[in-house]
Amino acid sequence: MTINQRKKGHDFERKIAKKLQEDLNLAKPVRRILSQYQEKNHPDLKLGRWNIECKAYKKGFEPATSWWKQVLGVTKEGEFPALIYKFDNKPIRVRIKAKNLNEKLADETKIVDLNWESFMYLIDQMYQEDLEGHR
Repeated sequence: MTINQRKKGHDFERKIAKKLQEDLNLAKPVRRILSQYQEKNHPDLKLGRWNIECKAYKKGFEPATSWWKQVLGVTKEGEFPALIYKFDNKPIRVRIKAKNLNEKLADETKIVDLNWESFMYLIDQMYQEDLEGHR
């Protein structure tokens, strides 16, 4: 990974942390997990039970399978994975498990991709307890 790619990744993580704080009206900021660079099994960001991986790339449309596997790998029992990704000149997208939209969708392998506004709505409407540590 080049220095420019690493900087782009760090900048995107900071941008997402700031957007989470602003769009969810959080008093306390969502901080980057800096130990992710020294140790394995840490997400880029943590919001309550949500483990968030952030990926920003120049070209593409669909996120790489390895990105989703990465966020699944850092998500423990009782926690939720979220892959936030963006390609240049495209809007931010968020991949989550379908069961995080509706518990009746119990198949662990099914995923959905949401736009940013829909993910914010989901968190605000269904996951208030995950915001408590930031209020």
